[in-house]
Amino acid sequence: MILIELLFAIMVAGVALIVVPLILLAAGVAVLWAVAPMAVVVALLLWLLFPHAMATAVLIFVALIALGVLSRRPVHRWY
Repeated sequence: MILIELLFAIMVAGVALIVVPLILLAAGVAVLWAVAPMAVVVALLLWLLFPHAMATAVLIFVALIALGVLSRRPVHRWY
C-alpha cells in the first residue's frame, strides 16, 4: 500500500511540475494580449494628435506608462 501511495505522490508532483508552468505561461500571454494592442492604439492616437512632434508624443506616452507603474506601487508610510 505504501508503494501505491508513493507512486501516486510522484504522479501528482509530475503533473504539478508540468501544469503549473503552462498555466503561468498562459497567464503571461493573456497579459501581453491585453497590453500590446492598447499600447499600439495609444501610439497611433498620439501620432495622430502630434504628427509633427513625435518626440513630445513619445515623452507623453512614457509619462503615462510611468504614471501607471508608479500608481500601482505600494506606499510605505512611516508614522
